[in-house]
Order: sequence, then structure tokens, then C-alpha cells
Amino acid sequence: MESIKIQKIDENLYELDVRGLVCPFPEVLISRALENLTSQETLEAIIDNPPSARDIPLSLEQKGFKVDVIRLDNLTWKIAVKPKSK
Repeated sequence: MESIKIQKIDENLYELDVRGLVCPFPEVLISRALENLTSQETLEAIIDNPPSARDIPLSLEQKGFKVDVIRLDNLTWKIAVKPKSK
């Protein structure tokens, strides 16, 4: 888990690849990454754990984030997370 790092992809866009991890680790890492981002930035988390793809978006929405889930293939999802507009 130590080798998992957030990567800057573009201006105000970051990626966190947590494939291969099962809950609670993806959610913990995503939450930690979001703590370091500003309200203008978006985090895209790449996951391959079906329960995480189901549960993490709901949890983040309850915390006030805007979440979009994109299924990339049969085994992989991208969860784009950004603060809700005020």
C-alpha cells in the first residue's frame, strides 16, 4: 500500500490507482487523497473491486462530493470525485 501514490494527470486533475486492493483500503486511500485537494481539483480513482465500486461512490456522496462512476471494462471502474459546487 505504501507504493500507491496520487499522480497529477493535468491541471486540476489527479489519478489514484487502487486496483488490486479490497475495502476498506481503496476508500481510505481515496479519502486521504481528497483531503489534499482543493475545491477546484478532481480526483479520478481507478478500482477493480466490485464492492468498492458500489459502496465508495455512495459514501463520498454522503460526505458532500459529486461523484461520477464510469465502467472502463468488465473488471475496472473509474470514480471521478470533486467537491459539490456551492
